[in-house]
Amino acid sequence: MCPRPRHSIIGSAGHAGRGWTDLEIEKKDVFGVLRQDAALHMSDDEFRLLRNLVYEECGIWLKDEKKFFLQNRAFQRMKALNLKSCYRYYKHINDPAAGKEELLSFLDALTINETCFFRNRPQLDLFSSHVVSDIVARKREKQDFNIKIWSAGCSTGQEPYTIGMILHEQILDLRQWKITILASDLSMTALETAQRGVYPMEKLDGIEERLIERYFKKTPEGYGITDEIKRHIVFDFHNLMHEGGYKDFDAVFCRNVLIYFDDETQKKVIDKFRRALVPQGYLVLGHAETLQGRNDNFVFIHKNKGTVYQKK
Repeated sequence: MCPRPRHSIIGSAGHAGRGWTDLEIEKKDVFGVLRQDAALHMSDDEFRLLRNLVYEECGIWLKDEKKFFLQNRAFQRMKALNLKSCYRYYKHINDPAAGKEELLSFLDALTINETCFFRNRPQLDLFSSHVVSDIVARKREKQDFNIKIWSAGCSTGQEPYTIGMILHEQILDLRQWKITILASDLSMTALETAQRGVYPMEKLDGIEERLIERYFKKTPEGYGITDEIKRHIVFDFHNLMHEGGYKDFDAVFCRNVLIYFDDETQKKVIDKFRRALVPQGYLVLGHAETLQGRNDNFVFIHKNKGTVYQKK
């Protein structure tokens, strides 16, 4: 079984100071200096500061019970920078000059890059049998041989490569077509792995042997995606909270990403996808995600336990 993948008003300085007695500090100001032997600790106020920062930057909302998770990831980065205070770390990543790169590293550390090839088979069967057929039929009628698909939150690349394999299997005259699969993610580490496209044998579990033989090649590091598939994929760093100018997509995949957003952010991101899709384009969400009550510009399609949405 494939594990579920991951991959949201900053207080005043006065508010940030509350609760600092929990830290072993010598000066009780917002720049409190830790004694050298003090253990790392995150107060509730520091948690709220960092949580709000994460929310404003990428839309992920961490509930109170996620404090330990956020604390653990922040401590990893603080140790790398030899910082002993969560508030100092917060000030550091808010520094316009020095903090930009560290902010990306911090957000990267928060992502959980767990995914697999051919995740959610019923949904992919629906995509293969219905969605691809419909897109190809409408394109042929217009003599338009371009297909654009966006894999948003692509993690380590298994999803866009899966989409590429499905298109190769379903479109017999593929040489006539220009296939572009945009694969975006917030994690630079995940994107580097995705772009490399080499996976250990255990990551290929569940892929038919004939597909492995056709679309993978054995390398000293594992099994690499062939250029036949890789040539269709364009990897890009992208934060869903920001506009990227993406448009004219025939389908958008964004599976198990919206679950990390609050309702308001979900609505904004879904509307972003609506604008990025062509008329009658398709939106593919995770099995626990729904557009019900969030957007009425799509038609829900359900067949044999597979679900997708089609733009009206």
